[in-house]
Order: sequence, then C-alpha cells, then structure tokens
Amino acid sequence: MMLAALTWSPAGGWGWIALAAAVVLLPLAWLALSPSGPRSRTVAVGLALRVLGIGLLVLALLDPQWTATRAKPGANLMAVVADNSASLQITDTGETLTRGERLRAALQGEGGAWLATLAETFQVRPHLVDRELRRVIDFGALDFTGERSAHGAALGQLRERYAGQALAGVIWLSDGNATDLADGAWPDLAGLPPIYPVVLGAGEVRDARIERVTVRQTPFDDAPVSVEVAVAAPGLAGSALEIAVRPLGDTAAPAEPPSARRATPRGEQGVTPAVMLDWRPAVGGVQFYEVAVAGAGGTALDEATAANNRRALVIDRGRATYRILYVGGRPGWEFKFLNRALAEDPQLDLVGLLRVARREPRFEFRGRAGEASNPMFRGFGGADEAPRYDQPVLARVNVRDAAELRGGFPRTAEELFTYDAVILHVVEAGFFTSAQLTLLRRFVAERGGGLAMLGGADSLENGGYADTPLAAALPLHLDRRAAAPSGDLRWRPTREGWLEPWVRIRAVETDERLRLDALGPVRVAHGLAAVKPGATVLAQVEDETGQTWPALTAQRFGAGRVAALGVGDLWRQGTVNEAAMADLGRLWRQLARWLVTDVPARVTLRAEPDPSGGTRLRVTARDAEYRPAELTRATLTIRRVDAAEEGATGFSAVTLTADPVAQAPGVSEAFFAGREAGAYRATVDVSGPDGAVIGRAEAGWVLDPAAEELRRLAPDRASLAELARRTGGEVLTLADLAGLAARLPRLAAPVTETYSVPVWHHAAVFLAVLGCFVAEWLWRRWRGLP
Repeated sequence: MMLAALTWSPAGGWGWIALAAAVVLLPLAWLALSPSGPRSRTVAVGLALRVLGIGLLVLALLDPQWTATRAKPGANLMAVVADNSASLQITDTGETLTRGERLRAALQGEGGAWLATLAETFQVRPHLVDRELRRVIDFGALDFTGERSAHGAALGQLRERYAGQALAGVIWLSDGNATDLADGAWPDLAGLPPIYPVVLGAGEVRDARIERVTVRQTPFDDAPVSVEVAVAAPGLAGSALEIAVRPLGDTAAPAEPPSARRATPRGEQGVTPAVMLDWRPAVGGVQFYEVAVAGAGGTALDEATAANNRRALVIDRGRATYRILYVGGRPGWEFKFLNRALAEDPQLDLVGLLRVARREPRFEFRGRAGEASNPMFRGFGGADEAPRYDQPVLARVNVRDAAELRGGFPRTAEELFTYDAVILHVVEAGFFTSAQLTLLRRFVAERGGGLAMLGGADSLENGGYADTPLAAALPLHLDRRAAAPSGDLRWRPTREGWLEPWVRIRAVETDERLRLDALGPVRVAHGLAAVKPGATVLAQVEDETGQTWPALTAQRFGAGRVAALGVGDLWRQGTVNEAAMADLGRLWRQLARWLVTDVPARVTLRAEPDPSGGTRLRVTARDAEYRPAELTRATLTIRRVDAAEEGATGFSAVTLTADPVAQAPGVSEAFFAGREAGAYRATVDVSGPDGAVIGRAEAGWVLDPAAEELRRLAPDRASLAELARRTGGEVLTLADLAGLAARLPRLAAPVTETYSVPVWHHAAVFLAVLGCFVAEWLWRRWRGLP
C-alpha cells in the first residue's frame, strides 16, 4: 500500500480563531445542558455529541490535509497476459460459453472497460502466452489454438523483457495448467513485480482422458512389451470405458494383438484402476502405437473434449537380430535345447562353435637320443618347427558364411565384437589363449556385451578359470569352494529372482510355484557359495536337508552384464513332459534376451526434446573395437509415420547432416525444428573417411502437445495461489477485474507522486458534523431534556 498521513496547513490567524471558538463554545455547550438536573449520565451523552460536533468544526478551521502517494499517471507499466492455449476451449459444467469466450468478453467491448480504467494510470502492455510469450497490440489476436502453455518460460521472458523498466505488476489471466513446470513448481520469481492471477474455469468438467502411459519392455517371453495406461474420467462415474491399443503408421500388427480392456470410473473424480496391455510385436526396431479410450464398443463419450482420448507412443524393440556365440567343449543336451529354443525367436541368432574332439598328440618318428624331429626330415630347414599336436575338431553351426569362425574362437576384437553375447558351456580355460580370455573380458567391460557361463564338468571352478583374466568378470569367487551338493536338488528362485520377470516362467507367483513343484530334480550343481559383493543370486538349488547353493547369479561388469548358471543338467527339467520342455525353451529365450538387453550397436541414435522446441538428434559412432569413431559423416532422414502417405499432412522427408560435438569424440548432433504434432522416425547412415558405411540406426519420437495441454482440465488454483503468494499479488476472478483496476493506482509502484486533499472537502466530514448535532438533538428529545 502507498504511504498516507494527515498533515496540517499553516493556520495563520485561523488558529487563534479556532482556539477562541473552542474556549467560548465548549462552556456554552455545558451551560446549555446543566439546568437538566441530576441526570448526569443523560447529560453526559448529549454533551459528548455536542462537543464532538463543535470539535470537528474547530478542526476544520485548521485546514487539515490528507497527504498520500500514488502511482504517477503514465510513468508505470502494467503487463496483462492472457492465456491463448487450447485448454481454454473447454466449457465448464453449467456454462454456455467456453473459458476462452468468457476471457475474450472480459478483454474486449464493454467487458474490457477495466482496461480503460487501468490505462488512465498505467501504460498497459498486452501479451499472449501459449508456446511462448508474445507482445500484441490488443487482444483481438486471441484464437485459443496454442498447443502448449509455457508459463514458466513466459515468466522468465517477462523478467528479461522488462528488466530495468518501471513494471508495476502483471495481471495473469489463465487456468494455471502449465505444461513446462515439473509438478506445478514455479521457477525463480525474483525480480518480478506483484502478479495477480485471474483464475479461468469453475472446476472439474465431464471428461475421460489418458493421464499417463508407461511403457515397459522385459525379457519375459510371454509379454516383452507392457503398457500401463492410467485413465481419469471425472463426471463419468459408472460409465463403461474401453481402452485399446493399435499399430500406428507403418508398424506391423502383432500376431496376437492385445484385446481391449474394460474399466469403470468411480467417485466424483472418476478414479479408474490402471490397465495393463501386453503384447509381443511381430518384428524388431522402432515401432509406433496408439492408445485410445472410448465408450463401450468404441462408441463416443459425452464429454468436454475428445482431444485427450488418444496418446501415441513409441517402442524401440532394438535391432532386428542379435547374434549370440555359443562355445561348447563337447556336444550335449543343453546346446540342443538351447538352439531349438532360440530358433523360435526371430530376433535371436545363435551361432555355435562346438568342440567335437579334443586335440591329441601327433604320432611322430623320433631319431637319435634327444632328437625330437622326424629323421625323415633331417637336413631340411624348419623340421623342428613342425606342430607336435593336432588341432581340436570344431564344428560350426548357423554361421553366416564359410569364413566365420574358420580359425576357431575369435582372436581379434574386430571379430569377437560383432557378437552381442557369448555363452560358454563345459569348456575349460585351457581351450582359450590368455589373449582370448582377456579379449572376452574386454568384450563385456568395453564392448558392453553379455556373457553367460553354464555349469558342467569343465565350467566355473572345474574349468580352471580362477586365475585367468576372465575370473574378475564372473559373479562368483571361483577360488572359494565348498562341498558340492549331491542327491536330488530343487530349483528355487530367491526373493530377488521373484522380482525379475526373466527368471520366472509364469506371471503369477502361485502358478510359478506349482510349476516348479511339478518339475523333476537336477543332480549336477557346483559347490560355489561365495558371491561377489556386486552380484545378485536370482535362483538357488536346495537339497533334501534344506541347504542351498547359488544356481543363477548375475552382475554388471563394466558396460556389460554376466550370468553364471551353477547347474549342469538343467535340461532334465525339460524331459518331464511337453509343457516342461516348452517352459525350458522359454527360460533359455529369456536368459538370452537378458544378455542382449542394452547391448550397444556400432551406431546408435537418440532423440531428445529440446527446451527451445523441436528435437535434438544425437548420433554415437564406434569403430570395429568399439572405440569412438572419428572423421565420420552422419546423414539423417526424418519421416512422418502416422500419415496415410508421405506428404499427406504437408510434411515430406527431411534430410539433415549431423555436426560433430566438441569434446565428445564419435558423437555428432543435428537439430530438427519440426513442431507439428505427429509420430516421427529418424534413420541415420554413418560412413567412415573412405565412404564405407559403418552402420545404420533409427530412433522414433512422438510430438503430442495436446496430450500434455489437456492432461488436466480443472483450473490449477493451488499453483496460481502460490504464484501470487511468492510475488506479493492476490488471486482473483473475472468479476474482480474492475475493482482491481480501481485499486492498483493506490498500490505500490516503481514511480510514484505525492498528492494532498483537504479533509474538509470530503463529504464524510460534513456528514459527521451534521450527524453529531442531529444525534444530540434526538437524544435530548428522547430523554425529555430541554
């Protein structure tokens, strides 16, 4: 509030006249009432009223002045910000006009008279806010088509635009539903003048909307893609809702699409339990789907808007094929079942390297004592360098061409790093050279590949891995042995294992327990009980006495992940019946998918929203040893995938070239400025200095501003109240604007002026004097005084 005070003008001769009048009139007032007798209380009331009236007249002779400060006319600015977003197209319950129409009526025509009142004192600066803050000449530009409500950014723009200027306040007309604020938390408001939010909207409206869509992908064989859909339907309690998902654009329909789910909202807020939709996409790669809510049978709902009934989403199923290298020390049942199981998954390509026979000493003719060479070659150079042993007999299965694995296990990073995961089974450490074991460790730690070592006679501690470079990557201490379990052993998931979908076969715990109880026992297990601190035991084997040993242990190692299976005859569980065989195959597929999850490709592409709008595309390229690849050229092609045909929505394919990022070798970025709502797919081709293509990657994203803009339709009064509190303003309604315009000149402002008004010029003072004498006369008549 402005400062105000009562001052006295220099009275001159009028001061003595006022004093004389008081000396004469006050005794006369007492004498006029004194003959009334002993009724002193009655006399006192009449005397007090008469003295008060005389006192006011005497004070008027002293010419008191009411002095105050006010905003200097024309010297201060007042910003008026009107929300232009699409959420103002909503019609509140019981209203005939939309929020936007009511706002327009309050800003134009007769309803905008308060702006004229405001303009008598302030320089009014009209603004619109939706995607950004815009200065306008007047509010005729309101069309309520803004796809976003960037209120947080708009306040920052206001502060920067009017820094150092005499901005007295901001009148903020909005429903308060900002799309750029996390949990409704306003940014730093320091430096802003008082903000007066004017709430648009009466409350919750009748509407069904998708509030949240959460996508989850797991290696669980039955449900590799799960979408949790949260729906709110205020005003629609008891209505039957149907939630469905369908492919969008060029995405292939799944073989078994998820059926629509039913939900019934309850209570005034239309609380609806979250709905899970599970399905298995037909192919890999980037895919687009649309989740929609409608009435029973897909019928339209009687609601405020249908624009928030759909939500597009993107799912990245990874590369079309993941290559897994299986290295086996001998042919066995496990490879047969593993190969059969992974063949059912089109994204998993198992390549086998099996040792059919160990290497044996070569038969040699020896010469004289101490001579190790064949005497037939005596006199020929290089005879002593002839190989003394045969090579092992290796069989290659599912190789890509005749050259793949021809020389046995890979000896270079370029060859090994083409695989995404490696599975070792009953093969001893002596099968590999020390360099190959180090290469395996690098494969996990640097390349980010997956490694699994299956139990058996020549695996884990029985394979001599304890003192090798690979021992650090394994989740168990191989040099700390315990008594090996014996007898019939039962497979039991641990508490952590129950929480991992890829360790289970059934989705419900009770069903999984029944399945495990029906399986036959295993009889070959390792006696390793020392688990490394960073590892997790996901399953155990339990003997008849209740003692347990780790059966499935996993850990992160560097950029990759490692699993150790401490059971050597898991295949026995698949021999019970056909259902058990199918479950075993599912377990192998889930283990394989877990191994390749998050394994990077040589070229990756990530799409991220940019704070300024648009999308930033980040390309990462690696060489054959998965080191940052430099001197590369990344060319991106961006297409809309939700149009019936290219160009149907006015958008054609866009080609961009990514620029290298300083201080980030192998990384380049491009900026796509498109803001049109839709689903987008970007494909990048990265070529080396010689022009050869290093790799290709794709990414997808969805621009759906209406989903966030209309996520909440009720005005956010709490957020607007916090805005007013932190800046010293107050929350108002449209009906309060006229009163606010009248009060604002008397409130604090950067530029003020002082003014004085004679107190006697106020009609209230005259009425007070007249009231005192009239009240005194009526009192005397009522009490019977003369």
